[in-house]
Formats: sequence, structure tokens, C-alpha cells
Amino acid sequence: MKTPAFLARRLLLLAMCTPAVVLAQVPTWPTRPVKLVVPYPPGGLTDVLARLVSQKVGEQLGQPIIVENRPGASTIVGAEQVAHALPDGYTLLMAAATTLTTNPLLFQKLPYKPADFTPVALVGTVPFALVVPSSVPAKDLHEFVAHAKAHPDEMTFSTVGQGATSQLVGEMFKAATQTQLRDIPYKGSAPALAAVLSGEVNATFDGLTNYLPHARSGKLKILAVFSDQRVPAADTIPTMVESGYPDAVAYSWFGVVAPANTPATVVNRLNQAINASLQSPELRDRLRADASSGPILSPEAYGVFMRKQAQLWEKVITPLKLDVKP
Repeated sequence: MKTPAFLARRLLLLAMCTPAVVLAQVPTWPTRPVKLVVPYPPGGLTDVLARLVSQKVGEQLGQPIIVENRPGASTIVGAEQVAHALPDGYTLLMAAATTLTTNPLLFQKLPYKPADFTPVALVGTVPFALVVPSSVPAKDLHEFVAHAKAHPDEMTFSTVGQGATSQLVGEMFKAATQTQLRDIPYKGSAPALAAVLSGEVNATFDGLTNYLPHARSGKLKILAVFSDQRVPAADTIPTMVESGYPDAVAYSWFGVVAPANTPATVVNRLNQAINASLQSPELRDRLRADASSGPILSPEAYGVFMRKQAQLWEKVITPLKLDVKP
């Protein structure tokens, strides 16, 4: 007859061996290609960087990262797809500030919520900028503000629609400088840019990257960037902070998230692979050339970053009482 002590030793040995047996049966991730959903059309900065990062990360993981563009409805189409995907690490989202920090504040009914995603890694941040046509007589930010105050409601700026970051940054600018500018909505980034180039509007507020080539050619003037320090790719342009507006700081950002409940081992491996890719000379130089930067963050720190960004935009959006439809 087996004694209680014997049975206890057998149970202890079984408990010690079981995890090893279970782990041996779980295949090492990834064993097949990984899909990265980009909620924007091909060709934009988010799409280009997603493809560059995917190539580098795929080399490290030993499996290709396939970029799939799913644009539409202010990034809602792509975000919804990933929010409802299996949390197995094989479907990821190249999220943006719009997706996880402004959409939840603007739309009463969203088919996803921030809690449906697990932070993986921040890829980059691009500061917003105040851009004006070359025909605008203001040589710097202070002259522009003075002119706007002298002509209330006459100065205009282009946006890509109600609730778009181009409108929200304009509202941030108005509050910080105590000026009155009218926003003029356009159907897309291209016509909004064309309106500034032609002088149809007096200004626009958008990510710095797309406007650097036009500023370098003399077609546009960038009067200020909404960052807390100067951008290396445009180090002659002053920041709103150094110009006396400490609360006027706003970045467009993009980073990778996974469906909620994705295993921590998968999230951490992805985070390490993405961060290593971002520090490669090729990607580092490309990000700097596009006026993009950003700290190397752990998944937990990336989550904190997103929550702080949501708090920032909540201060801007709440007083506007916008009624935005997807």
C-alpha cells in the first residue's frame, strides 16, 4: 500500500514536470506570417514607415510581416478589424493618435474601445506645425499672431473636416494665442494642402513632415512647431513653447498595438524586435529625415504615453462640444 508521503512526492514531481511538458507542446511564435493592418491608404508616412519597420522586424522574427491597408472612417475600419481579431500575435495594428486618443473622445458610438488593444511599441512621433502661404506677410509667429488679433475672424485655416487633428490643433492654437481664426474644411489632405499652397487660406495646422519639402522650396513658410524642443530636421523653426506658449504641444504619433489579451511573451518579443529595428541606422536616419522621433518605450511605458495623450486631447476636445459622425 502506498503511503501518504509517497503519494505527496508523486504529486510534487507531477506538478514540477507539467509546465515543461505544456511548454514543449506550445509552438514558438511566430510560425507563420504576421499581418500588420495600416488604417490609412498606401503612400502616406504611416504606411511607408509601417513597411520599413515590417521588413526589419520580419528579418529578426524569421517570418514576414505583411502590411495590409484598411483605410476608412477616420481609421475606424482598420481598428475594428484588429480589435476583433484573435489575440494570438498574428494580427497587429499600426495605430495612430486618431485611432486611440481622439476617436474615443469624438465619436459616441465606436465599434472598438482603447481597452480592446494591448500596447506593443511606439514607432515615432511627428510634431504639428503652423504653416502659412509664402504670400502671408508675417515673417514669424509673433507677427502672425499680431495680424490675427488685428483682424479677428478674417484669418482662415484649412482642415480635413470636423474633429480632424488639423482642426483640433487649430483650436489649441486659438486658445493658446487668444486669436480668432475660421476653419475651412476640405475633403482630404491633398485639397487642404493645395488651399495653403494657392493662398486660398491663410494657414493650416498639420504634421510637420508633409510640409518640409514645400518650405524648403519657398512655396510655404513654417512659423512654429508644436513640440517641446526643436526638431533636428528643421532646427531653424522655433517651437510654440519657446515662443511663450507652454501648453501648445501636440504630436501626431504612430505605434503598434495588438488585440487585448495577446500573450505577454509575444508582446515583449515584438517590442524588442521593433525597438531594435528603430535603432538600425537605416530606420533611424529615415525617421529623422521625416522629422519623426520618439523615445524607445516598453509596452507598459507606451501604454502610459497613450493615456497621457488622451488626457491632452480631452482638454482640447471637451470644450468644443463637437457632434462628429464617422
